Order: sequence, then structure tokens, then C-alpha cells
Amino acid sequence: MVKLEKKDIEAALLLSWLKYVPVEPEIVEKLKREFRRINKNETPEIRISKRVKNSPSASASGSSREVYGAGNPKRVRVSSNFNGREAASSCRNSNPVPKRGRVLPSNLPGSLPKFPPIENLTTLIGQCSNPFVKQLTNSDVDEHQGRLLLNNEYVRKQLLPLLNEKSEDLTTGISVKTFDPMGKYCNMIFKTWGNHKTYLLLGSWKQFVQEHGLKESDRVTGWMFRHSRTGELCFALTW
Repeated sequence: MVKLEKKDIEAALLLSWLKYVPVEPEIVEKLKREFRRINKNETPEIRISKRVKNSPSASASGSSREVYGAGNPKRVRVSSNFNGREAASSCRNSNPVPKRGRVLPSNLPGSLPKFPPIENLTTLIGQCSNPFVKQLTNSDVDEHQGRLLLNNEYVRKQLLPLLNEKSEDLTTGISVKTFDPMGKYCNMIFKTWGNHKTYLLLGSWKQFVQEHGLKESDRVTGWMFRHSRTGELCFALTW
């Protein structure tokens, strides 16, 4: 508790009752002297007691002070460690935490179109593989290599079952038509390469990349299907 000098307490009490109690001239003179002293910044010393509450909230926000005095008729609570950074942090933390972005259905593996979404091909697609997604690498778009590398596991599970084992041999290469999103095609070769059975699309792949401005990190979605009229093997690529 803050302690005040006796004369300060007397002055405060007299001021509070001034409207209701007759005041003697001596007291008026005394009050005048006190006001002069206050105007000259000769305010009496104020003892401040510091309280630290042993509670979770007090420990989190720091200690607080309650100040009393002739110039402070009301209690004022001041946090000892409050500053601008804490205020800014408080404002930031008061905002709702943004939710994690949703994964759009189009990004889910099972949500890719079952058939190529190319208008010119809708009546030409016969037996069709499940789609694949390929993020193009530097070697896929390198003009000196001129080939698209396909995923081995995908080819074995999805593409090989569509081949005619008697007439279509990947070691020598199979002629295919590769359609772009507008339905325009390039003639290419689908074959294996090397002893590791790597599967490639090559031939006009370099031209295909240049015409469409494909570059490293582009995501390409592809299908292999049988042409419903000619029975030819075809690829369709969109991005």
C-alpha cells in the first residue's frame, strides 16, 4: 500500500468535502499553500509498492504496479515489461490462424480425367490406359537427347497390357501418333532403350517440345490409347 504524508491526506479530504462542509479561513490558506507547492513541482514523494502476482497470467505478462498519490486519485495498473513489440505481437496473435490450404481435387491421383480431355479425340479413343503425370526434367527437354523418359513401373502396369505381343515389339520400336491438347499430332516411336528396359518416346519429340514451348518442371498428363478406327497406338499429352 502507498503511504502519503499526513498533510497531503488532510488536503485531499478537505477537497473532497469542500462542497458540503464550511471551511475556515485558516484551512483555505493552508490549501492555497499546498496548491502553490504543487504548481512549483514540489509534490511530495510517493512511495510505490510493487506487487507480483503468483499466477500464470502474471508470470506471462510480467509484474504490475499500482500507483497512488496526490496526483493519482485513482489506481493505475502498469505492466513493467510491456512494450511496442509485445503490443504488435498481441495484435498479430489475436488474428485467426489461417487454415492450411486445401488440396484441390484436380491434384489427387484418382481425380485425373479417365480419357484425354481433347475435343477432337472424343470419338477416336478406343481402349485407353489410366493417365500418368510427368514433371519434365532437364533431359526431357534437352534438344540434344530428343526423347521423353517414361516411368518403368507405369509402363509395365498400364501400357504393356495394351500391346499386341505378336505384331508390336518395343525393342525395335512401335510407331505411334502423339496428340497435343488441340488434337494435332506428331509421329513418334515408342520403344525400350538399353539393358535396363528404359521406356522412351522419341522421333519427333524434340519438334513437339519446341512447337509447344515445353520446359523443365512443366507437368504433363498423358494417356496411351487405341485409335477406334485404325487400331493404331496413340499417345495424348496435355498440360
